[in-house]
Amino acid sequence: MEIYLAGPDVFRPDVLEWAESARETCRRYGYEPLIPIDHGETEAHRIFQANLDLILKAQIVVANLNPFRGAEPDSGTCFELGYALALDKKVCGYVDRLETLQSRVNRIEGGDPARTHDNHGMLIENFNLPLNLMLAVPTMIVEGCLEVCLKNLRGESRETSVPRTNLPENTVARNCIESAIRYLRWVADGKITDANPVASVADQYKVREETVRAWIDAWSGISLASHADYRSDDVAHQMKISGRQFRSLS
Repeated sequence: MEIYLAGPDVFRPDVLEWAESARETCRRYGYEPLIPIDHGETEAHRIFQANLDLILKAQIVVANLNPFRGAEPDSGTCFELGYALALDKKVCGYVDRLETLQSRVNRIEGGDPARTHDNHGMLIENFNLPLNLMLAVPTMIVEGCLEVCLKNLRGESRETSVPRTNLPENTVARNCIESAIRYLRWVADGKITDANPVASVADQYKVREETVRAWIDAWSGISLASHADYRSDDVAHQMKISGRQFRSLS
């Protein structure tokens, strides 16, 4: 399952190190990360479109909703969550401190915690929510970091999604599924181009797409065999061969 990582982290001076750590964390929980810097665009209008394309591709948007240049989250991140919601995507986010919006504004501005208006005399929204209601109502918000958010997301998905499919004991079948997982991971890494890799795997193995997503879930936290350094065309070819082997077992 692919997730788009939204947030102001792309502005960090150590953005490359952060992105690599975020990728490792996501994959440890069975998710393939889509990060805005991955598309490599440098012009404003092209970055905008490329980010929208990544959100369209993702099933979930996970956002860093910590205050950025003020008391509110990054404005670009807020837009991306709204766009994801319009596409009926699942959205979730994380903050360092799970406090009310009123408490946050007053803490950052140095005002009395019970103050109802900010330094500019504007009313502070107070619905006992951690963010503006337009973000807090539709978004699962947790206290902590990206990993905490993924843990909560993974726990929720196990309760609400289709039952998890365990990996088979049969070594041949397990190896066949591993080839599918390798293909999916290489697509996510940009080493193989495939607009809908889950559908491609489902077609090769003659299973439902829900089954392929269950394989991804079941493979969460499991590393691939060490001989994964194939050329892109070799991996795609191996996936096709394994698909035939997998069907022969059923």
